[in-house]
Amino acid sequence: MRTLKVENNDLVYKNGRLVQLEGIDALEQILGNRLKLFLGEWFLAPAEGVDWIGLVDQGPFLQPGFINAIKTALLKEPSVTSITKLDANFDRAARQVTITFQVQSNLGVLSSTVSGGNL
Repeated sequence: MRTLKVENNDLVYKNGRLVQLEGIDALEQILGNRLKLFLGEWFLAPAEGVDWIGLVDQGPFLQPGFINAIKTALLKEPSVTSITKLDANFDRAARQVTITFQVQSNLGVLSSTVSGGNL
């Protein structure tokens, strides 16, 4: 597995060349991007992404629906075989989502935390 390294929504260059991530590092970035993608945001794949607006724009925060949407997004990645740990929180005042997960993949075990705002 290989992908271009992205930091702060920009491609990373080193010595004038694009930096690539491989293996578990590539998977971590891919899953982070998948979780940050809003449903319909990417015009080439409008069915991809998480319906963050629908999940947080409802009355009370519903943890089960939130967790199910995250599980679905993680398991869409073909190299992920199972989710071994998952925790997600939404801070309505800060409009911030924090997701901590551990997945088993064909590349090994990956533990990561993804957070983002603007919800």
